[in-house]
Amino acid sequence: MEYKEFLKTTLPHLGLRWRRFRSKSIRKRIIGRLNELGLHSFSQYQSYILKKEEERWFLTGLLTVTISRFWRNARLFQALENTWLPAVLGRTSENEPLKIWSAGCASGEEPYSLLILWLESFAGSGRELRLLASDSDSHCLERAQQGLYSASSFREMPLHLRQKYFTNEKGTFFLRHDLTQRIEWFEHNLIWEAPPSNNNIIFCRNLVYTYFMDELQKEITRRFHQALVPKGLLVVGRKDRLPYGTEGLFRLVDHPLYERIDSPETI
Repeated sequence: MEYKEFLKTTLPHLGLRWRRFRSKSIRKRIIGRLNELGLHSFSQYQSYILKKEEERWFLTGLLTVTISRFWRNARLFQALENTWLPAVLGRTSENEPLKIWSAGCASGEEPYSLLILWLESFAGSGRELRLLASDSDSHCLERAQQGLYSASSFREMPLHLRQKYFTNEKGTFFLRHDLTQRIEWFEHNLIWEAPPSNNNIIFCRNLVYTYFMDELQKEITRRFHQALVPKGLLVVGRKDRLPYGTEGLFRLVDHPLYERIDSPETI
């Protein structure tokens, strides 16, 4: 079985859009998994996957490793600072922490960016931030908690913030150690596991609405709706759109931000 045929006949069973996984780097990743299992062909691996649920779980995590950088989509961070974080704080009790979940956090650039934004603009408000970050890949989470990054991760981050929160040692940038303790890290697979509840904001960029098939997108969108507080925000990737059929769950307020709808039409 050729690699393309393996993708076409296997990934739809996992709810994934097979065309998104044709790159050489992903092919190399899958071949590495075959070698780990002592398998010699894509057809052998396909049979193995369809027999073992735990391997389906593992493969979705292997395939959906996201690549990120600090301050990705700088316009979004500006809108969060000037408009949306103040709005969410304004409708949240002063005694309640603001709960933000970064789903599919990869190596931690997104949750650290959110933490730095909070420290720069909102720490003096006296409010509490509870920041959660999850990924299906435990290796990504380990790298995130180390807080070590290359220069390419900072293309969009303002220079003064990089200089304030990171130490440059021969081209490797070390995050201030105390910041890694300010985030709750946990392994989580969006396909198979229920999300944490009572979030004010959920970030899920360049993952569900990029790689997953429509029906799975709809199911996870419903879960996000349930996991948000009333008028909570769902933040997706710049090129992402919520699937047709979920209009009763969210309304677009400022792309890529959607606000949870609570109405009789809610699914």
